Amino acid sequence: MSEITTEVAEETTAFDQLNILLESIEQHPEEAVRNHVRALVYTLLDLHHGALQRIVEIVSAQPTGEKILQELSDDELVQAVLMVHELMAQPLETRIENALEIAREQLKIYGADVELIEVKNGVAQLKLFGGASTANVSTTILKAEIEHALHEHTPDLLNVEYEDTIAPTRPPKLVQILPRQPVQNTASKEFFMAIIRADQVPDNGLRVVETGGINLLLCNVAGTIYTFQNACAEGNLPLDESILEDGVLTCPCHGYQFDARQKGRCLTDPKLRLEALPMRVENDVVKVALPKEDEINAGTNH
Repeated sequence: MSEITTEVAEETTAFDQLNILLESIEQHPEEAVRNHVRALVYTLLDLHHGALQRIVEIVSAQPTGEKILQELSDDELVQAVLMVHELMAQPLETRIENALEIAREQLKIYGADVELIEVKNGVAQLKLFGGASTANVSTTILKAEIEHALHEHTPDLLNVEYEDTIAPTRPPKLVQILPRQPVQNTASKEFFMAIIRADQVPDNGLRVVETGGINLLLCNVAGTIYTFQNACAEGNLPLDESILEDGVLTCPCHGYQFDARQKGRCLTDPKLRLEALPMRVENDVVKVALPKEDEINAGTNH
């Protein structure tokens, strides 16, 4: 019988380690070994499920049982285990709705909305809604906002599926007629779009991302991320193969050097500068204020 060996990083959680080990077992060449290990895991899960269910029932029968269960559910580790065994006080569907309500706050910025169609076998079927302001927003960005909220509040959810197309925005249930308000100039208002998880930009490294027809270059300098249009200030050539060292980008074509920490200022020729973009990191998600098309053209013709 072949030996199963798997290296697990120390910083991973117990659930991460369990998933890594299970995945390694599924890759084992001998079917008999895979079947025996599966049977062992399922038997242990059944044993734990039965014991945990009895604990929940006994605690619930006590005068202060509901309060105790709530306190237990507030503990992240206890909550995760109860979720795995489907013993949480709130059903999965309710927790999905709560997570979507949180995601809607961000979706409103893009003029989008989301609706839960059904939950079946641990899979959530969702429907996206959007209007004219959503036309230039990648569905990948909308889904990232939704799935981030779901990951935080429903770790026991197995998968998320979406209907193929984005439906027109639903009309409001109530239309209230108010006095006409003065028109405000919103041309300068910046809308920050979710681009990528912060941990997907390597330490002291680069990551190129294309979204909304714009090519972005993200630089991670000692844990701080800087975002630029991916075009050298001399010739507009892409900086994919640039070298990042001590916060300085060196263009592979001309050898020009740009300081990421000083908004892309060129150290070789002070008249040149990379096009830095406003950005922020929220909940470990990098969000960037993307320029309009005319601003992109202006920036690449200096």
